[in-house]
Amino acid sequence: MIIVIQAALIIALELGLQSWLWVAGVPLAFGLASGASGSRATWRGAIAGGAAWLVTALYFYLTSADIIAGRVAAMSGIGAGRGWLLPVLTGLVGALVAGLAAFAGASLRVVKRKRPE
Repeated sequence: MIIVIQAALIIALELGLQSWLWVAGVPLAFGLASGASGSRATWRGAIAGGAAWLVTALYFYLTSADIIAGRVAAMSGIGAGRGWLLPVLTGLVGALVAGLAAFAGASLRVVKRKRPE
């Protein structure tokens, strides 16, 4: 359920406020606030961020961006006719960014908790 909440919050904030940084900010906050271990927070953040960016990229690809995606794929060396691969790569990048942000949040929580007196 936490993954769904994170993904929905990422999508809503990115579409509403037009900034890609929410894919890092939301998992960072959840990793900092949750009591989960570092690996669990990382996986939760990675799945939520990757799913959010994959769903958003697929929406844009299927509604209007298939032509430009094909051209970008051809220019970047992926190959002509492989525009469908860009939403998948976008989801992987989102998962990487969100997973690292969630791990950073969980690590900050541990450091904050173990402060010397």
